[in-house]
Amino acid sequence: MVNNKRRLTISDAIIFLVLLFPLLHGCGSDDEGKLKEELKKETEKREEISQKYKDALNQLSEEKKRTKQLEDLLLALGEKLDLEGKSLPDELAKLKEEKTKGAQKKPGEGSSPKQAVEKLIELGDEFYSKDDYAAAIEVYTSATQIAADDVNLYQRLGRSFIKSEQYDKAIPVYEKIIKLLGKHGPKEELRQAHNNLGWLYTQEGRYNEAELAYIRAIKADPEYANAYYNLGLLYDLHLNDELGAIEAFERYIELGGEKSDAASKRLKEIRER
Repeated sequence: MVNNKRRLTISDAIIFLVLLFPLLHGCGSDDEGKLKEELKKETEKREEISQKYKDALNQLSEEKKRTKQLEDLLLALGEKLDLEGKSLPDELAKLKEEKTKGAQKKPGEGSSPKQAVEKLIELGDEFYSKDDYAAAIEVYTSATQIAADDVNLYQRLGRSFIKSEQYDKAIPVYEKIIKLLGKHGPKEELRQAHNNLGWLYTQEGRYNEAELAYIRAIKADPEYANAYYNLGLLYDLHLNDELGAIEAFERYIELGGEKSDAASKRLKEIRER
């Protein structure tokens, strides 16, 4: 009886161990799997950081390259003005002097992109103030290669095209401005951009697009008098819409527009036809 009881106990122990072994082995596998997964995630994280670092270096390299190209462009503009016997703007004269003295920085060691854009804007403004719109356009256009989303820069470029009567080239600039401003941009800038675009469309004979642009200017600011006046002219002179012209001019006068006398005169002429 004693021996039978002992064999039963040993058998139970063996069965217990047999059942327990897979469980213990399974736990080890789970731990190993978790460890591998953590190592994989850590490796991916390091690779991602490494890639971001490489991208940042590449971006910095490109920015330095563009800055150097802009300095070269400015110097080329200076040489062009010299050949034409024109005086150099202060910023351009300073850069040329640094070049002559050998003080110009090495490629990639120039100003930061932001500083380069600021210098270009100053230079463009100086050309603009001297009515040299072609040079201003060249400088502003170069600056957009760095600051592609600078609304203020595109506004300067657009005005320069208008001043030089290059209306077809001004149109995409103001379309870009409106896109950058979005539907919820500053009211004053948005209404002005739509109004300018409407005027440009009118100059190019794109009257239906001009009408839509003026309406959008009014939608941006229902009390923007200039858009009503321009819309009245468009209806009267180009779209043969006398009723629309009357309504637009009347609204312009109600808002106290600066050309109220001219608007009143046109109203009288329309009603007497």
